[in-house]
Amino acid sequence: MQIKEQIRKIAVLDVDGESFEVDGHYRGHARKASWYTVTRASTRKVHADHLASFPSCETIRSLTH
Repeated sequence: MQIKEQIRKIAVLDVDGESFEVDGHYRGHARKASWYTVTRASTRKVHADHLASFPSCETIRSLTH
């Protein structure tokens, strides 16, 4: 039996004038995300994948600079 993964957009954060989308990856019926992905909204480029905790604006800033 396979456990279905769901991806949900959790937040859109503005960091230094750029928008970043944070998606949560959920397994089955879990209420807490297993990991998070950060994507730049304008280019749809993934900046971080498999983050263990929800990224703060400072975390996103450090990933992009």
